[in-house]
Order: sequence, then structure tokens, then C-alpha cells
Amino acid sequence: MAFPVLAAAGVVLAFAVYKYVSGLRKNIAKARKTGFPYLVVPICPINLAWQLTFVIWVPIIKLLPKSIWEHWLFVMYPNWAFDTNQTHFDRLGSESFLVVSPGNLLMYTQSAEVIHQVTQRREAFPKDIAKYGVLDMFGKSVLTTEGPLWRLHRKVTSASFNEKNAAHTFAEAINQTRGLLDMWLGPDGAKTGRSKTINSLEQDTMTWALNIIGYVGFGLRLLWPGQSLPKDIDPTLAKYGSLDPPPGHTLTFADSVALTLERIVAIMIWNERILGILPFKFAKDAYKGKRNYLKYMGEFLQDKVEETRRGGAPREGMDIMGQLVQSQYSPKAKSSNTNGSTAFSLSDTDIVGNAFIMIVAGHETTANTLHFSLVELATNPTTQRRLQSEIDTLFGTTDPSTWDYEKSINPLLASHAGATINETLRLMPPVTGIPKVVTPDADQTVTVDGRTHVLPPGLAISLMAVCVHRNPRWWPTRPSERTGRMHDMDDFLPERWYRGAGRAGEDEDEDGGEKSAIDDKGDYGGFQGSDVSASLYRPVRGSYLPFSDGPRSCLGRRIAMVEMGAVLAVIFQKYSIELAVDEWASDAEVEAMGPAERREVYKKAQEKSEDTVKQAISVLTLKLHGGRHVPVRFVERGKESGNGWLARQRKGELLDIARDIGLKDYESFKKTELELAIDEHLSDNVSRYQLDPQFQDYFKSRARAGGSPIKKEILGGPDLKVSRRRAPKPVEEIAPAEEEEEEEEEEEEEEAEDEEETSALTTQAAQAAHDASTAVVRTPGRALAMAARLQLPATPADVAQAVDRSTVAVRQRVASLYQESGTTEAIETTREWLSTVHSVVSAIALFELYRLRQEVLPDRYAFTVPAVALLGTPDYPVHLPDMFALVTAGFWVPALTWAVTSVVLPSLGGYFFNLSGAAAHHHQGSSGRGRRTSAGNQQVEYTVDPVMFSIVKAIVTYVVYAQGVTFGVINPEAVGRINSALYSGWKGVLVGTAVSGLTAVYDAVLRK
Repeated sequence: MAFPVLAAAGVVLAFAVYKYVSGLRKNIAKARKTGFPYLVVPICPINLAWQLTFVIWVPIIKLLPKSIWEHWLFVMYPNWAFDTNQTHFDRLGSESFLVVSPGNLLMYTQSAEVIHQVTQRREAFPKDIAKYGVLDMFGKSVLTTEGPLWRLHRKVTSASFNEKNAAHTFAEAINQTRGLLDMWLGPDGAKTGRSKTINSLEQDTMTWALNIIGYVGFGLRLLWPGQSLPKDIDPTLAKYGSLDPPPGHTLTFADSVALTLERIVAIMIWNERILGILPFKFAKDAYKGKRNYLKYMGEFLQDKVEETRRGGAPREGMDIMGQLVQSQYSPKAKSSNTNGSTAFSLSDTDIVGNAFIMIVAGHETTANTLHFSLVELATNPTTQRRLQSEIDTLFGTTDPSTWDYEKSINPLLASHAGATINETLRLMPPVTGIPKVVTPDADQTVTVDGRTHVLPPGLAISLMAVCVHRNPRWWPTRPSERTGRMHDMDDFLPERWYRGAGRAGEDEDEDGGEKSAIDDKGDYGGFQGSDVSASLYRPVRGSYLPFSDGPRSCLGRRIAMVEMGAVLAVIFQKYSIELAVDEWASDAEVEAMGPAERREVYKKAQEKSEDTVKQAISVLTLKLHGGRHVPVRFVERGKESGNGWLARQRKGELLDIARDIGLKDYESFKKTELELAIDEHLSDNVSRYQLDPQFQDYFKSRARAGGSPIKKEILGGPDLKVSRRRAPKPVEEIAPAEEEEEEEEEEEEEEAEDEEETSALTTQAAQAAHDASTAVVRTPGRALAMAARLQLPATPADVAQAVDRSTVAVRQRVASLYQESGTTEAIETTREWLSTVHSVVSAIALFELYRLRQEVLPDRYAFTVPAVALLGTPDYPVHLPDMFALVTAGFWVPALTWAVTSVVLPSLGGYFFNLSGAAAHHHQGSSGRGRRTSAGNQQVEYTVDPVMFSIVKAIVTYVVYAQGVTFGVINPEAVGRINSALYSGWKGVLVGTAVSGLTAVYDAVLRK
């Protein structure tokens, strides 16, 4: 019986190996014909099963010699393009390369030439809709279709994307941004001009974008906390904006959308019925979010159908759902369908599917771009100041509600606001790779640097937007001032969009795009202009595609740019954004710091912000996952942690100030460095500059930000001293004191020049001190300054105290690191898990299995680790289990025999002869306690009784392995091999059962 089964398994395995090898050879031959470099991998990196389990397999692959995997393993990481960017393209020496696996052929490209050709030739390179098939879960949509069906979806959905609705979006974005700022600041922030630390920037921008698309796109008024619905709102739409779930729902509409997007991967992978059964939180959340969302959309669809049948007037805004419903249910659409004038029409599921795509594309992509823009502006305050300066020029202090769309939008997108958005989209595009495919019925060609390459039918192509956006070949670059690299493509520099701004040559059309014979001139609806303002740098076609390019470019790209421009203008007209430094210092500690200390703390925050952004991952879109965030604060302009007056000056003005106050070697400073250097100098020389008209605004800004430095100097200056001996300084303070001595000598000469100006202030302070205490005497500041320079030697007690403090600090730091490492928790968790009867039984079984493995799956020589002369190690032969034994009866017969006798039969015996379970049932019945079902009946969970497990295992072992009873099905040879493999044979197994049985009895006694 066993032989036919094994033979069939062998045939299947042999056929699978043949298909694997032949498929690999065939795809390698195709890859060679393209003329591009290629990598050979064991499985396609975009295979869904691989992407879900790669974290398991990658560490296993890395156990092999590095030479086997070092050149191709990088491409098996789903996020490799964002993580490594140009590294591997440079190593391969090509902007395009192929990845060859047995079942697939895949091409990655960051060549603007290739990208432009692929995006413009839609018929030759259609969208790889197979990659978007999982998004059909709500119905077909403009994103998941191709060919004539896509044209229908595009025609219906594009009708709402026009300049009229862009103006409506502009007004609503302003309104929603005000609600967002109110939430961030709160009642206290509105008074103080400073928000608390915000850790939810990503979620808040998501809510902001959802509120906009909800109202503009679907007519749904969604609320911020504390807001209420207008009294004149349509009753049929009120439930969608409610902050409480309406009857029949367990989530609000906004929460159902948010939860659906949060658990989108689980929803795409698992069937809805399975999600409803699985006991895990992610499954319950996914099921709950999806069910609520579908119910909302079903109700919304029916409301729109009824409205269309009644001949209701079009609603304000885009009314995407209304447009979709009218294409199917309006009298005109029904007449067309009846006359057969249209080949296709949208079903209800198609309408819901398109609505879902519009919600996702209309709010998640925009929200992520706004989130990263704000983080980058907080990390780069110089760029933020320039943005604020240009917003001041455009809008001044006018009320945003009065801004005119037609007059404002083009200048706004041509300003630093537009450059900031473009730069964020360049570095952090919402979609990192755009999937295309070569049409399956013919070869296609692309031309690169004058050379023609033939691409085979069915070749999957990934247009690597995140890589081509940083490819220095296609962008104007300069050496990086931040990293020291040869180019600055990895730096956030909105200024790069002014490099060559406004260029227009013979090779460009009136919209700034390159003229090309391959450009598709068809009208597919939506905005037809360029993604970039004509006043800014126009990238080479194919080198910038945050919204894709060609006929299948994003319908809502104009709407997205309008939204983001509006929100930046509203926020930065009155506020600044700063990185929160709570991790390193409190507000009071920051206020007490000098400029150099503040600079050091802020540098730490900048470095952490940059590191956090680098951890973004692309699932549906590129965003931060796993709770990663950058903490920020919003403050009124002029109340920044630095000096607002200095921040508002241009660099040229700061250079003039630096020259006037006598700074040295400042010519090479960046603007932020100039701000800090000037701030430090002015704060150290208050008495010299406080009455200078040039710096009146500077000292007013300091007074607003953290209390007046002039008042602090008056009441706490060195002119008033307590008449007592100064305590000696500890050892660690001696060196800083010597540095302070030199600074005080320089200040002494400066103070002499201003003695007359400060005499009145000193007199006022002295009078206050005299009234306060007779123990305080007026001592000339000059004399005390000289006395302060006389350093007294540290006493032995001071030295001992310093050593003790250092020892305590080190000990506390070591203890803190040990606690933070989680070692204690891991040890306790492991101890708790091992302190069970089942762990003892499992440990005994694993020991038996380890001994048996050496018999049925012996090791064979695999390779040799070469000697390392430097370490003096010899050649080391490596042996690995002989995996080919898995296809032989020599492995399966003894392995199954041991499994049945040592695991299966004892488990069945322990389950059915469950004395502990019966006792528990009896105890619950007599005491009236225990877990009950909804009907009130007691319910007991029966587990495998460890004592009976050990008894049954001992009996079966003695009968089979000691007495040789085969029952007519057990192979005697297998019994002999198992006996020889296990430690002491069947006697060792009996000892193991005795140990596990006694452990179970001991555990029961303890519990009793």
C-alpha cells in the first residue's frame, strides 16, 4: 500500500522539478535576448506568498554561503527600491535589469527613456491589472480594468474632475484645515500660541483628507471632534457624518473607512467568511470594518438610486457617486442601454468598487504626502521660513476664506509651496512602483541611448518611480552639503525646482512636456495640463511620475495639488511647525539652555526624524507603519523655540548682521547656523545690544518666546551677591570654568563701554535687593567677576562625591539598558512557558525526534568553508541533512511509525481517557461554577491528559518495540531502526514516559 503512494509522490516531485528547471532555462534565454542585465532568483519576488512570508525565508537563505545570495537577495525584499535606491542599479551598471525566476520574468527600470515609452504606448504596454486583482473585492473599477472596459470606467469617473470642482476643493480644504488647526491647538494652544506635542500627525492628516473627499466627492459632511452637523443637512446624509454609529452599524462611517484601510492586507488575502471565524484581533477588525463599510456604501448607493429616479438636481461638488449612479440609472442611460448604443454599463458592484478606489486614491495618497511634507518642513526650518515668506507675499494677513481660487492657485503652485509639494512627491511618491506588462500577443521594443531592446510577450515591468526620482542622470544636481556625496538627490531641497526654472526649448510642447511621436494624444478625461507649474523646473518626461504618466495617469492629480497647496498656505500663514524634543529635554530645560545646547538637542531630533522617514514601507501606498511617527508641535510665528525674528530674515540680511556684530568665519555658514551663531552672540552680550534700535525686534521676540532676557539679567545678574564664601567646584566643573574665564575677560572690556547705559538698571536692582535682606550687600560686579576667576582646588570630599556620582550614573545607565532590552521579561516568559507539564512532555518528544533524525535523515557533505589564514582556522567541511531522503520509503516508514506510536496514539488515549477533564467537570457541576454558554449550560474544555498520555505511550512502546508486535501493519525493519536510533532503545522511551507521568502527578498535587 505504501509503495504506490510513494511512487505517485515521486512522479509528482519529478514533474515539479522538471517544470522548475525547464521554466528557469526558458526564461533565462528570454532575458538574454533583451540585452539588459539579469538576476536569477528561486522564486518571483512579487509572488504574494513570498511577500507574506519573506521574513521567514530570508534568514534561512542567509545561512548559506554569502557568495550564493549576495548579488540577488536584495531584490527579494518588497521594499528594496525605497531602502537601497540607486545602490544596485549602480552596481549592475544599468538603469534597467531583469529578474528571472522559473515561473516569471520581471523587469525593473529607472530609465526615463524606457518609462516614457512604456507609459505613452498604452496598447503595447497595458497596465498589469493582475497585480490589482485583490482590489476587485468591492467591484471592478477604473484602477483594475483595461481595454474597452477601462475606457467606460474612465469616461464615467472623469466627468467630475474639472476646474469648477477644483475650486470647490480649494474652499473645502481651507475649511478643513482650520478644523485641523483647532484640534491640534486646543483651547490652551489657542491662548498660548503653542500646541502640545502631536504624535498623531499621520492619522490627523488622514482624517483631514477623508473629510475633504467625503464632502467634495460624495457630499458627506464629516466632523472634527467638538463639531456638530448643520441644522439644514439632508437627513439621508446625516448618519454618514455622525460621530456616533447610527442604528444598524457598529462603527461610524469615518471609522469604517479608516479600519478598512488599516486592515486592507487582511481583507485582500482572507475571504470574508474566514475573517468572521478567525479569533484574532486583526481578523475581527478587518471583518468589522469591511462589513460596516459595505453596508454604508450599499445604503448610500440606494439613496443615490432613489434620488436619480426622482430626477433630483445635481449636488454641489464632484458628486462622484451621483455621476456613477446616473450612468446606470438615469432615464437617459436606460434609454441608451435599451437601444444598444453602449456595449457596457456599470453594475452596482462596479459603482461601489469605483467609489472605494476614489476614496482611497482621494485621501490616503494626499494625506501621506501632506504628512511627509510637514515632517520635512519641521526637519528643515530654513525651507519653512522661505515658504512662510512667499505665503506672506501672496496672501499677507488676509482671511483664507476670502482667497479667490482663480487668482490664487497658479501663483501658489508656482511658489515655494508648489516646490515643497513637488519635492515631497519626488522623495516620497505615494506609489513606489507602477506595474505594466508587455502585451501577450507580440514582442515589443524600447530604445535606450539609441539601442533597440526587444521585450518578450508577457514580460512584467515595474516602473520604479522612487528610484528614477533620485536618478542623478535625469535631474540637475549639486554636491550635497548635508551628506558630502557627489549629488544631492537624497536631500529635501525644494530649491532644486528653481534650478533652470521656466526653461522651454524646441523639444517641449506648450505644456512643458517633451514632444514625441509616441505621445498618446487621446482625450481620456481629467486634467490635461502638466503636474508641475510652468514657473518651476520641468523634469524630463519619464523622470517624474508621482501621478503616473500617459493615458493612465491619475485623474485627481490637479485636485490633489490644489488640496496640498491650500493646506500649506493656511497653516504657514500664521503658524510654524517644530520637531518636538520631549525625548531629550522638557520645555523648562529647553528654555534654560543656551543656543549651543539647543542646537545639539535639535540636531538629535532632526537625525531621528530623518531615520524615521527612512523606515516608511509601501503596502498600498508609501507610509509609516507599526506606530512609527515623528512628534511635532505647532506654534504661532514669532514664538518658535529659536528666535522668530532671526528666522524671518533672509540669509543676505543675516550676513550683514553677522558683519555688523563682528562675527568671524561666518561666510561658509548655512542660514540656520547663522541664526544660531547670531542668537548666541546677542544673548551673551545683552547689555551691549539691548538698546540698539537694529535689535529691538530681536529682544521683543526673545521676550515673547521665553520671558525677557533683560529682566532676567537685571534681577539675577552678577552685581548682587550674598556675602559668604563660595563653595569649591567639583572636579568635573573645573575645565568648563577655565573656558568661562576667557569669555568673561572678553566681556569685561565690552561691559566697560556700556557702563553708563546699565547704571540705572543696576541701581534699580540694588534697591530691590536692599529692601529684601540685610544679608545682601552691594558688591561691585567687576570685583566679583575677578574673584570668581580665582579657582579653589577641589577637596578630597569633592573628588569622592564626583566619583560617587559618576559610579551611580554608570550603574543606573547599565540597569536602564538592561531593563530596556527586555531580557528580564524574556527570561520570565520563557520560565513560565517551560514550567508546565506539556513543556516537559514536548522536551522528551523533541529529544527522541533529534535522535531519530540522525537515523532517517542522515547528514551528507555539502561544502567546505575555506581556511582563514588571518584567524589560523583550517578548512571546515559542512554537512547538511540529506533532503533527497525525503522522497524515499527509508525516511517515511520509520518516521510515520514513530509518530503514530509516540504521538498520535498517546494523544488520542489522553484525550478520550481524560481523568483530569472528568474531575473538572464533576467539580464544576457540584460547585455551580465554571464557564457557561449563552444558554446557561456549563462548558468544559477537555485537553489531553498528560498522565494518560504517558501511560498509553508506555504501553504502546513496550508492546511494539519490546515485544515486537506488528499488528500486521508495522514494518519490523522500521521498529529495529527506531530502537537503534533512540537512546537506550525502548527502555529509554519508558524512562521518558515515567518522568512525564511523575511530573504530571506532581503538578496535579500542587494544583490540588
